[in-house]
Amino acid sequence: MTKQINRREFSLLAGITIATGAGIAKTYAKNEKLRVAAIGAGGQAGGGISAGLAEHLVAVAEVDLDGRGKDNIKKVREKSPDTKIYTDYRKLFDEHKDLDVVWIGTPDHHHFPAAIRVLLNGAGVYCEKPLTWSVAEARKLREVANAKKLPTQMGNQGHSSESIRLICEYIQDGSLGDVTSVDCISNRGFSAGKRPASKPVPAGLDWECWLGPAAFREYHDGLHPFNWRGTLEFGSGSLGDMGCHTIDGAVWGLKLTEVDSFDVEAVMAPPTEEGFPSKAKIVYTFPKRGDMVPVSLTWYHGGLLPTKPDALGEEKIRAEGAYYHGSKGLMTSGSHCGDVKLLPQAFQEKTPKPKLIIPRSKHGHSGDLFAACRDKTAPAPSSQFDYSARLTEIVLLGNIACLVGEKITYNMKDGKTNNAKANALLVRNPRKGWTLGYDV
Repeated sequence: MTKQINRREFSLLAGITIATGAGIAKTYAKNEKLRVAAIGAGGQAGGGISAGLAEHLVAVAEVDLDGRGKDNIKKVREKSPDTKIYTDYRKLFDEHKDLDVVWIGTPDHHHFPAAIRVLLNGAGVYCEKPLTWSVAEARKLREVANAKKLPTQMGNQGHSSESIRLICEYIQDGSLGDVTSVDCISNRGFSAGKRPASKPVPAGLDWECWLGPAAFREYHDGLHPFNWRGTLEFGSGSLGDMGCHTIDGAVWGLKLTEVDSFDVEAVMAPPTEEGFPSKAKIVYTFPKRGDMVPVSLTWYHGGLLPTKPDALGEEKIRAEGAYYHGSKGLMTSGSHCGDVKLLPQAFQEKTPKPKLIIPRSKHGHSGDLFAACRDKTAPAPSSQFDYSARLTEIVLLGNIACLVGEKITYNMKDGKTNNAKANALLVRNPRKGWTLGYDV
């Protein structure tokens, strides 16, 4: 069925051709300020405010100007009085066609509709993790970003660290031998029970814009400003919150994005009426990748833990982190892939540091994005959407396995599973007024 384009969508799409041509980011003189917009002002979104003020902060969009981000809004008004402030980022994109980079720090369900507008406007984009709320959204962002050759970066900060490179290099130089299993752990337990009673919308909150592409519901407690993370319609649970950090080393180091398909099963993860499971054990199984043997990756959250490896000795299992089980020994890392160690200590002492084979970050996680937006010859950010969208796909498939309640097989090439119920959960059916980008 052919979709009719409304006035706002026509204006945005027309502006793309005029302002950006083929959609390639502009090249800047070394010391020229970038034109920045920030979507979201509270929590993690504060990083976008700070980065924008260090450059030229053109605009900010925040649905609740007196809420969690009010101190950052106040700072913007004091330090950059010419910055335009909106509650609806659709209006921001209506009025600003010449942005260079946009920082997105919103609830998960807004990541795609905000990021697709950035890409269609021809700007670089920094988007917090997980990259999207749905699998289909992740695939679409990757496709559009690659076609437009725009700088992108997902907010899994550990991906730019020295430690995650050490994880990959230990694996790829054979220090661990064949890695046959990985245990990944988070002590987070985000969930949601029965929907609370409806209440009046708090003064100052643009509830229509907070809901965005999600189905309409009346305002109630347990969502804004932060508790949305455990709710099915808006967040992605504990796995979505921490998976893009914790399993990143395994996905990158073990080349898990290179498989044609993989299996995933929620062994212990019953969802609630409105939310993701507060406790979960989810098992992914990946086939061979080149000369790498098949590997299982098991995710635990909410207090569930794997069997303690003998190599830990008296050391406790991490509350956040990962354990890589190799034929030669054990490797562990903490939250965001930090604090990498080989165990037991004797294995660490006899194993030389691996050769440096992965390029290092020059400017830090967000700094690499800004450098690429300023100079198109600069190295691409390491968690650009070509990689981070695939990482997000893998993470979100674990949630889908929880909701389906049975083992599913996912095809990375066509973006489909072998299960009709699971396939229906791969996509978002956006609400009227929020459809831009879903069929680009």
